[in-house]
Amino acid sequence: MTPAPVLSVRDASQVFGADVRALRAVTLDVRHGETLVLIGESGSGKTTLLRLLNGLQTPTSGDVCLHGASIRAQDPIEIRRRIGYVQQDAGLLPHWTVADNVGLVPWLLGWEPARRAGRVDALLDLMNLDPRRFRTRYPVELSGGQQQRVAFARALAADPDIILLDEPFGALDAMTRHALQQQFLGLKQRLTQTMVMVTHDLDEALRLGDRIAVLKEGRLLQIGRPDELLRTPAHDDVAHLLRYRAEGRRP
Repeated sequence: MTPAPVLSVRDASQVFGADVRALRAVTLDVRHGETLVLIGESGSGKTTLLRLLNGLQTPTSGDVCLHGASIRAQDPIEIRRRIGYVQQDAGLLPHWTVADNVGLVPWLLGWEPARRAGRVDALLDLMNLDPRRFRTRYPVELSGGQQQRVAFARALAADPDIILLDEPFGALDAMTRHALQQQFLGLKQRLTQTMVMVTHDLDEALRLGDRIAVLKEGRLLQIGRPDELLRTPAHDDVAHLLRYRAEGRRP
């Protein structure tokens, strides 16, 4: 028997204002333990879709389900505490130390200080950030790559089932981005979380995603494994995107 999806999007549309259609009847499932990458040009709807998944927005029509239950029937604050989130600029609180930033959600959940401190140190170790060196530092004292690793540790702090990543490597230089992609691949082997990532970089999507969902103008064009997209693109725009990659150019 196929296990139920962790997240389900059912015929979801999102309209802003009178006529801005950010999403158009999108339907997809996110499977337990997979990394699903959402890719598309600017304005394709990928970030809007990500925001629907943790209740930051509610679809104009259709539905989003978390563990089989509509998010409309769930407490949005509770949903966001149960789902880790990593944004492009890390989003660390500047006047909080690394330890305080990583321990934010456990603190909100009322964890005892000793348990919280142990979790922070374990996650910093996981991110190759020596707790003795980094737990008392402030974000301004960190490089961009270090800030993103702290942001990822914060997303994992309360051991959520799901982690959402909004262009987590997009603001980094090429060498740092490649190094963090490699670390992410290593972490995937050790973690059980289901992850949904937004990117505009096709090479990144093909490297990091178990499956890739290609969006354009709010429509889902194709979803499948990287090899499926490369072998049998189901839409002219998907083929166009892949052709630019094969030619070493950006669309």
